[in-house]
Amino acid sequence: MLKDFGNEETADVKFEVGGAVESAKGRRKRAKTPTSTFHAHHIFLRLNAPALADMCNPGDVSAPTAINNIQPATFKDLLYYCYG
Repeated sequence: MLKDFGNEETADVKFEVGGAVESAKGRRKRAKTPTSTFHAHHIFLRLNAPALADMCNPGDVSAPTAINNIQPATFKDLLYYCYG
């Protein structure tokens, strides 16, 4: 399953992660987190993260599912866990 991790050609789900405005701790300034795109397979999400699988439409990679309030690196770790 890990060989399919991040494979854009066979993926049927697309996520846009990050980009949310969050306040820095103890500061008034707000920073925008970087946005990253992740490709995944709905079957692996359904098996290991059903709540995440319910948020997306399998087969429709033209309309990515937006995920805010999480760092892209953390979301990547979550997807990696789902695959292996």
